[in-house]
Amino acid sequence: MTLTLNPIARHHEHCRETRKQMSDYLDGELDPPAAARVERHARWCPNCHRMLANLTRTISGLRALRTADEARPER
Repeated sequence: MTLTLNPIARHHEHCRETRKQMSDYLDGELDPPAAARVERHARWCPNCHRMLANLTRTISGLRALRTADEARPER
């Protein structure tokens, strides 16, 4: 006997899997099929889309801080 998830439970499972892979996705560490799954899910799931956008902004901000700190002359 196989257990099939209802559509809501299946969606929540896709969200969990997508969120686990977001960092690797942004770092370019996922293989192309896995990256495509993250992109596809985030495109139609408003919560994951928002989370990926927030994570992207956070990482960009941290990289900008590091770049600014590296460009600062030492005293």
